[in-house]
Amino acid sequence: MAKLNGRIRLSDVLEPVLTAAEADEAEVDRAVGLVAEALAALELLVVDQHGQPVAGASDELAVLGALNTYGRMLVRLGQLEDAMDVAHLMERIKLLEARPLRRPPRTGWI
Repeated sequence: MAKLNGRIRLSDVLEPVLTAAEADEAEVDRAVGLVAEALAALELLVVDQHGQPVAGASDELAVLGALNTYGRMLVRLGQLEDAMDVAHLMERIKLLEARPLRRPPRTGWI
């Protein structure tokens, strides 16, 4: 499997979200945050189709980009069933990204 920065495997960075694939929405959401933090700590960028960094990319977008890369690697390795599982997980994360912003309940006076 491909290594990031010559040391860390992409599958290891994605492990929290891959493990949470069968869990409920809240667990997947938490795992997306963990993976996004790991990607940021590794100083990995989300880039557009022209290779330019995307300013203010969401956690979900960063994780989707990493999962896309991982899924393509799986296809090249002939692991099509695993690649399909990644594609289904990506669809779930896209739904998380599209949900309305969750705001804390208002307290006190308006």
